[in-house]
Amino acid sequence: MKRHRTLLICVIGLMAMAGCAGAGEVIPLQIHPIVMKSEAISKPTPALRVAVGPFEDGRSHKTGLGVRTHLWGGVSYFDVPGGNPADVVAQALTDYLTAKGWQVTKRGGDDKGTDVVLTGKILDIGVHAKSRVGFTEMTTKSKLALQVQNVADGSTIRMTLNGSGADDVFWFDPEDAQALMNDVLTDSFGKLVQDTTVENKQLRVKNP
Repeated sequence: MKRHRTLLICVIGLMAMAGCAGAGEVIPLQIHPIVMKSEAISKPTPALRVAVGPFEDGRSHKTGLGVRTHLWGGVSYFDVPGGNPADVVAQALTDYLTAKGWQVTKRGGDDKGTDVVLTGKILDIGVHAKSRVGFTEMTTKSKLALQVQNVADGSTIRMTLNGSGADDVFWFDPEDAQALMNDVLTDSFGKLVQDTTVENKQLRVKNP
């Protein structure tokens, strides 16, 4: 009985340390698209030169990406390196489109020959983790407003990309929250590719 009691105390102690360790710290998340090799360039992409950026942070609360609530009190904070999600999301979208075979540059660099200018605004983005007895539940969401301007005729396309996700893990690691956030953003970026088509070096919304 004494042995079982000691074991129980040790387990509770470890759980307490897991719930409180790192409380108050800022946890950096690396935001990047998840594109498998099999999902990359599956067919030739029509020549289209796209300039991406800048993106704007349109959230009412512009600090951080969310919080982790520890089991026995205290919170840690999620953020991106540099503290500017707008720049990070713009780069992630650039990387995603490049992996899909698009000719993408950062706006403000070599804009010569640009066919499409793609800018955006973050309306919502965040990931939250809440530690409970025996597991940690995670939720994430994103909402991006994109504007596509075709240089040739000045026409404009506006799209809103929504995404959300949830997962539970037994032993929480910051990479779990990072992976969930990246999955949701990658799915959102995919909607841009799926819902548009290239016509005469211009981007058009596909007919329903």
